[in-house]
Amino acid sequence: MIVNSQKKIDFFKKYFNKKKYVCVDTEFERKKTYFSKLSIITISDGKKFFIFDILENPEIIEIIRDLFKSKKLLKIVHGGSQDIEIFLNHKINIEPFFDTQIASGFLGIDKNISYANLVKKFFKKQIDKTHQNMNWLKRPIIKSQINYLKKDVIYLKQIYDLQIKILKKFKKLKFANEEFTFLVKNIKNNKGINSKFRKKLGFQICNLKEFFIFLSIRESKGKIENLPKNWILKDEDIITMIKTRKIEILKKNKYFSNLEKGKLAKLLKKIFKIKIKKQNNEIEIKCLEFFRYLVSKKYTIDANLIASKYDLTDYKNIKSKSKWRKRIYFDVFEKIIRGKKNFILNNFKSSSQKLH
Repeated sequence: MIVNSQKKIDFFKKYFNKKKYVCVDTEFERKKTYFSKLSIITISDGKKFFIFDILENPEIIEIIRDLFKSKKLLKIVHGGSQDIEIFLNHKINIEPFFDTQIASGFLGIDKNISYANLVKKFFKKQIDKTHQNMNWLKRPIIKSQINYLKKDVIYLKQIYDLQIKILKKFKKLKFANEEFTFLVKNIKNNKGINSKFRKKLGFQICNLKEFFIFLSIRESKGKIENLPKNWILKDEDIITMIKTRKIEILKKNKYFSNLEKGKLAKLLKKIFKIKIKKQNNEIEIKCLEFFRYLVSKKYTIDANLIASKYDLTDYKNIKSKSKWRKRIYFDVFEKIIRGKKNFILNNFKSSSQKLH
């Protein structure tokens, strides 16, 4: 139901008064702005569903804020990084939460699996995603949209029940909870360093204080102008300037003042002076990839969740930030290559793990 009257608000409050969990999804628009334009929040317990039209009635978000403030209420999401960012921007508490997409990675499923594909995998049901990329700022909300919103949350509780059972059985729930905390921390401390930068520039550049400050200035300008940061200064242009060691692109930029351009130019010149060193030799990276494969099979965890190809080039920095990766992967690898632990292939037999 669409919550658009006091009677429905009262029913919603009473219905979720003693619930220990909520399934949640958001619809928003962000193509032309830095901040997402929140349109709809859908809440469900797996049986009933409630649609909050934030665009039409912005004040109603207080109902969500009040419900979510409880730290005993588990919020279940799928691929929730953008949902979490939106909630944080609206000062809505999201913790504790459970992300069924991240949890899938700990079950040996693709860590980026879509909600529709996960529903199909678990329940053999098809979800029509026709409305996924539609204009959610357009009103009125039509019947087919309501049906889409319902299906986008209605299976989350069933997925959660299946996943939590397996995670507990194979002692991986602690891993997943650590990853959920890690996600929120990364969103709160967003440095704007994406996979494109890591791939094209490498970790040595990405770990520089000057590079972080440079991206922070772009981020701040995006917030001030409420424009996508790539409109302010494209990722590709930043990569080009660093690789060619030329700043002509910056000089032509229309968003930064001359003072800001001067500050950015100084940061770039410091970055230009860095001599790139290979942190790992090719043989070590190949060994890390092979060992990642073995660990992935043993624990039934998606290999790319353990570490991406680019993580391996800077694995010592990555391992310091993640306890579960350090324990099952990086520490064991280092003990083996230093001769402190025998490498026995039988120790990496895969665990029998059923998803149904």
